[in-house]
Amino acid sequence: MRALIVGPPAAERGALASQAREKGYVVETASTVSEAVVMLHGGDFDLVLLSAPLPDVEAARFFEAAAVVETRRRRSVESLTHEMDVARSIQRDFLPDALPTSRGVQLDAALHPARQVSGDFYDAFAMPPSNTVVLVVGDVCDKGVGAALFMALFRSLIRASADPVEGGAIQMIGGRRTMVRQSIESASPAELLTRVAGFTNDYIARLHGRTNMFATVFLGALDTGTGRLDYVNAGHEPAIVIAPNGGLRELRPTGPALGLMPDQLFKTGEATLEPGDSLIAFTDGLVEARNLAGEAFGAERLRSVLQVHHTSAKALVKGVLDAVQAFTGHAEPHDDVTLLAASRS
Repeated sequence: MRALIVGPPAAERGALASQAREKGYVVETASTVSEAVVMLHGGDFDLVLLSAPLPDVEAARFFEAAAVVETRRRRSVESLTHEMDVARSIQRDFLPDALPTSRGVQLDAALHPARQVSGDFYDAFAMPPSNTVVLVVGDVCDKGVGAALFMALFRSLIRASADPVEGGAIQMIGGRRTMVRQSIESASPAELLTRVAGFTNDYIARLHGRTNMFATVFLGALDTGTGRLDYVNAGHEPAIVIAPNGGLRELRPTGPALGLMPDQLFKTGEATLEPGDSLIAFTDGLVEARNLAGEAFGAERLRSVLQVHHTSAKALVKGVLDAVQAFTGHAEPHDDVTLLAASRS
């Protein structure tokens, strides 16, 4: 933020400048109105302070120049707002239009950004001709526009490498039944997940390592027929399996976050969703959501909510979001909140 302080005497300008700097402003000063008018026409200022009264003629010139600055600033804000609206719309298109439907399994998800754009993402897609549904929840480090750009990259890499036909990888190699395609399509769910994690990790680490951007990601492959769940937890919050009696099981990390260093090892874990079981994967913005007193929602509150609202995926998502909203009230969002739930009937 920039501040302009105008007018004699120098001592008063100095005192005002000190106060403005304490508030975080970059301060410039002008001893005369003529000097101030030139500065106002030449740059944008967020704050203008007068340290002495001005004669009527000088005041008119000064306020005319200030009005020009305000008009320019307002147009700049309007342009930025429009650009952010476009960015939010584009980012929304990276999320699935609809979640896969499968007999016996219900899915539901939600993403609430803390700002206009988000570093969180989720995805879910079927892997025909098998009964496998791939579940993805990710959280790119940092917030704002930079995180949103990498969110799009991470999501695209994961989808293209996990879903080679619909995701575009096969089209890029000609669409033929090549050895590469046969290898991809014959992979077990566990093999597929480790390949996806390794490919995404190495691409980001090697091509974008200088940015120091990374993402924690939960990748799951759910067999909708048997309930078997293979998963890779790349440095992410533990996903949780909820039994019909309210028992909870955490699916803890099996490898590091994606993009930190190339050639990392990612192991798979295995769980089973029995009939009546549910699964929820989420980003850390959920447990770190804060109320007006600065207190975090926390893992224990989340576990209590899950033990009550686990009858279906929709009940889980709604129950958790309602509980977080009731807890945070009117507090400013601390971070993006994303969750993806699956339940077997």
